[in-house]
Amino acid sequence: MDEDDRERTEGGRYAEQVRPEDVLAVFSDHEPRTTTEVAETLEVARRTALNKLDELVERGDLRRKKVGARAVVFWKPASE
Repeated sequence: MDEDDRERTEGGRYAEQVRPEDVLAVFSDHEPRTTTEVAETLEVARRTALNKLDELVERGDLRRKKVGARAVVFWKPASE
């Protein structure tokens, strides 16, 4: 979809294409995932995936860990 064809909100901003729930669904097996893996699964830009992952970490729905100089993994914590 061309950026100019994307749906816009009443305020003129681009409408959200990926909901946080869509991202959480990628973590159904509690396996750690990278931003790139999530982006490829959802067929979105890496930046879009990272923004949603960060939002879910802030909400407490996901955890993150730096595992290398530039590598980060995300996972869904086990229910307590």
